[in-house]
Amino acid sequence: MMKTFDFYFDFASPYGFLASRKVEALAQAIGRRINWRPFLIGAVYKEHGGAPLSHPLKNAYMFTDVFRRARLDGVEDMRKPENFPARSVPPARLAYWVEREAPEHMAEFVKAAYRAYWIEGRDTADPDAALDAAQSIGLDRNAAAAGASEPDIKDRLRCETEAAIKRGVFGSPFIIIDDEPFWGDDRFGDIEKVHG
Repeated sequence: MMKTFDFYFDFASPYGFLASRKVEALAQAIGRRINWRPFLIGAVYKEHGGAPLSHPLKNAYMFTDVFRRARLDGVEDMRKPENFPARSVPPARLAYWVEREAPEHMAEFVKAAYRAYWIEGRDTADPDAALDAAQSIGLDRNAAAAGASEPDIKDRLRCETEAAIKRGVFGSPFIIIDDEPFWGDDRFGDIEKVHG
């Protein structure tokens, strides 16, 4: 059985977006399968205090940095989603429905949702944006809408977010591999060296 690693991300995270474009190549390079784990970074800030965008200098730098990193990764058309930073509950819930109902489409859905927010500039809190992403990859929109509203799916996101906090996840993206944490898409090279 192939070993796995946990890839934690929030759809409202620009660095999570950049990581989502490269994480499958990382998985292939180290011979592991990805456990896609969307969570709500706002719950982490609520639990531990502070938020990276509350500091005006850090806020301004972050978008200078992330757009520079995007260009270096070949992403020329990245932009801020509408109403940034908005909560990303709809796509995170929908991702767990996709994992349950059509797990073979999980990576495709994550990338489609991230594109909607960070390329098209859609609002991460808008359920229609998440449903459009699901529909764009061939999933039934009505089934997806109903599934994302199920109590089991809502509980799954809550439990995954709580589990992330207990495991020490404090940012997005965050990878845990063999109980070893790595924060940031700029640590993928380190992961290859340590676990490749």
